[in-house]
Amino acid sequence: MKILNLCTLASFPSFFFEEMEKHTELLLNTEFGDELVENPVFQDLIKRITDFSKDRKIIGYHYTRADKDDILKGGLKSRTGQEIRETFLSRYGELFTAEELDTIKNAWKAYFNKNMISCRDYRIFFNLTTTALFDSGAEPLLQYYGGEQVYMPLKSFPSIAKKIQNIGSPLLIKATLNPCQLKLFDYEDIAKIAISSYHRLLRPDASQYDRDVYQNEPALLEQIEIIDLSNQSIAQSDIKSTYLLENP
Repeated sequence: MKILNLCTLASFPSFFFEEMEKHTELLLNTEFGDELVENPVFQDLIKRITDFSKDRKIIGYHYTRADKDDILKGGLKSRTGQEIRETFLSRYGELFTAEELDTIKNAWKAYFNKNMISCRDYRIFFNLTTTALFDSGAEPLLQYYGGEQVYMPLKSFPSIAKKIQNIGSPLLIKATLNPCQLKLFDYEDIAKIAISSYHRLLRPDASQYDRDVYQNEPALLEQIEIIDLSNQSIAQSDIKSTYLLENP
């Protein structure tokens, strides 16, 4: 089964590129990805790509600061926030003073109420392009260890935040996803994101249409590729530099 990459457009059919070439002038004169994908001229193409993609998998990107060996052992696990935070304290609690530990526990208790728990437990989040690497969207996830289940209420405490920044490595997890398992997702998003990615090939300053999606199922080791960003220089905010990042 071919795997569609909505960012680099790998494995997209020839009819997609042939149709996009017909609209070069429109692409060059449009700045916003949201506006572009809603243009009526692309509705037939969106339907064709949606039909084409129904039996295919897609690439998703998960940003995290973590211990690489943990992911190499078990992939991306689907866990509760409580489990994640308890593991964090058992491993790294000794890095914090008694006062800092009290602050951490109180901040977690206040922040992770029932609503926050229901929105985050057993959910692994992905983007469908790597645009967040270039627009600072992924920066907090790569900067602070443990994901939002750990750092979100702690980053406003300087001494604690600094210690969290020194744990683990910034990682980009490239995962092969089954669209049927994704939430906050519609099959039409595949075509819309692809149109927007092609748009940025012609006009790198255009905004990228993307989706934040999640799945409840774990991403197993055989489904993922781990890219360590510790020594990566990410300077250009265009899709071509994204392709180079994926193919060093």
